[in-house]
Amino acid sequence: MNLTMAVSVLRRVWRNISSGLHLHIAVTSTVTFSLLIIGAFAILYLNINDLIRSWQENIKVVAYLKDGISDSNIEHLRREIVRIDGIAQICFVSKDAALARLKTQLKHRRSILDGLHENPLPASFEIRLVRASHNWEQVEQVARQIAVLPGIKDLEYNKPWLQRFLAFTTFFKLASIIIGGFVFATAVFVSSNTIKLALYTKAEEVEIMRLVGATDRFIKTPFYLQNLIEGILGALIALGILFGAYKFFVARVQTLGVWLGPFQVRFLPRTVTGALVVMGMLIGWFSSYFSLKQFLRS
Repeated sequence: MNLTMAVSVLRRVWRNISSGLHLHIAVTSTVTFSLLIIGAFAILYLNINDLIRSWQENIKVVAYLKDGISDSNIEHLRREIVRIDGIAQICFVSKDAALARLKTQLKHRRSILDGLHENPLPASFEIRLVRASHNWEQVEQVARQIAVLPGIKDLEYNKPWLQRFLAFTTFFKLASIIIGGFVFATAVFVSSNTIKLALYTKAEEVEIMRLVGATDRFIKTPFYLQNLIEGILGALIALGILFGAYKFFVARVQTLGVWLGPFQVRFLPRTVTGALVVMGMLIGWFSSYFSLKQFLRS
């Protein structure tokens, strides 16, 4: 494409946008709304994934020991547990340490323990698993191997909660992909229909260009370009709204740190923001492709 043709295409792009501004605002708004939904899901997905990762680091199996077990048997048991695949860390908690921890957790209500004549809490091993073991089958397998060891009285690893938690993470990841794909397809469909309306307002102009020998490529190029611009603009507006909402959320919800611990809510990384801009361009391109294909065929 030479300079003269490029200038001509840009003029037609500007003329098309300015003459049918309401339709182009509709296309841009469709892209913005669609990417707002996809971007919101992306933020939610990334932060839930981070939260899952932080929780996964705290998945542990607590193995309670039988009363009266000797120190040598405790050490032997520790070595046996360490040999099991999937064990990242093991920590022995004595009966006295368990009672001291309980008193610390009870704080001002610790006086309810004053009447105890003996320590009722068992000694235990707190066992953390490597991250690769954080699926239900592997957690169960590790727990079964620990349960059969001599000296183990009982196991605790929040089986019902952990089962639901791991099932939820799988479901959420799958749902995010499906919803994202559905929203993208819907955006292309709605945008292509809106673009089709804009094309019909240019039907006479297109017919004249065909009569004077204009190629389909020459006719299509301005429409592709203007819809790419609308896709980029829609993506940037969506990112601006998402960033503003993120800042507002972080500023207002300070109490998250109470129950999320060190976890920090984060915005989309640059790779994802770039992907959203590319997605906006793709919505514009595909919308143009389908609408132009049908329009020029007619």
